[in-house]
Amino acid sequence: MKAAAITGVIAGMVFSGASLAQSATNISPLPPDYVVTMQSLDKNGVSIDPTITFIHHDGMFLSETRWDGLTSFGYGPDRKYPVLRWSRQTDGEITQIELIGSGQKLDATVADFFRPLAERSTVAGQDCLWRETVKKAPPLGSIEPGELNCITDDGIVIETKLLAGGVPIYHTRLASLERRAVTSSELRPPQEILSQDFWLRPIHSHEPDPSRPDFEMTLESPAGINVRLLRHFPWRYEESRGRDGTIHTIVQNEIDDQGIWYRQSGDRHMTAWRSSERDSPSVQAGQATGKVSLGKTDTILGETCEWFDLVPHEMHGENQACLTQDGISVKEEVRIKVSTTSYTATSFRRRPVDLSEMRLPPALFAPAEWGLPALQ
Repeated sequence: MKAAAITGVIAGMVFSGASLAQSATNISPLPPDYVVTMQSLDKNGVSIDPTITFIHHDGMFLSETRWDGLTSFGYGPDRKYPVLRWSRQTDGEITQIELIGSGQKLDATVADFFRPLAERSTVAGQDCLWRETVKKAPPLGSIEPGELNCITDDGIVIETKLLAGGVPIYHTRLASLERRAVTSSELRPPQEILSQDFWLRPIHSHEPDPSRPDFEMTLESPAGINVRLLRHFPWRYEESRGRDGTIHTIVQNEIDDQGIWYRQSGDRHMTAWRSSERDSPSVQAGQATGKVSLGKTDTILGETCEWFDLVPHEMHGENQACLTQDGISVKEEVRIKVSTTSYTATSFRRRPVDLSEMRLPPALFAPAEWGLPALQ
């Protein structure tokens, strides 16, 4: 049950910055079209990486951050979620996207609210009024400051301080501001990134491996989780559905670093990634760990299998699987502390599997599904 997500300091910094930009567009009246560049500062006010550019048009924004050979983008309407994020290398290769959509109504008891402060500043020749974003912290209902934003009279944030316990941990200040007409095309993300064909297009061709045959399988757990597996090496498809409507799906190349991961559980979250430069970290980890026979066999759906410890050197849990002679797991037990989860095959068939079967619903890649305008 593996998943992938956008990781690293650069992603966290740009998306925090994008979130701050969204706060700006919640001000009434709606800010005008503009292009603003914000400079990150350290605790002493010295300029540091990254520099973030925001383009705003009619309640939509595009953020662009450059840092250490990677450009990260954020795109969406003027609210925190849903949002589209993607990253691009210096050679132009787009390596990952992330889509987040909320399926839950905002709880008024924990929602942020904004409090103007009686302090004004002048930043790069622009006058602004400071405003505090106050976060209500459940369950005690205590109130702590979350952000400080200095905002122009026409609603543009030109200085921000992200706070933790009242201490600034992230600080940006205006470097340049241009109020001008912005067209929708200046904000529009690349069309191809909202296509699963783009993410699942094989990076390399691989010869069939007779030791890893195609198969289709369904498994069930005592907790009522149903799993469907498909394999056409090196591709693997896994879809897990729970009684509560939770859905987890992953399509992944087991050799190359590419795939799509999707979760639906109240809210929705999808990540897709591909890189021609990196091997799959999960494959490398599995090769390094190896497996150890537990010296016992079982029979599942007429298939004789042998039990193995798949993570013999793991100190914080166990993952044991009953593998057929050609290495297919027809039963698995995962133990983490005092919790044990097991999955047992309820149907199993070795058959040719086509890559076209390993797809998520096409609707998940429609911008409207995530609250975004159609890309034209």
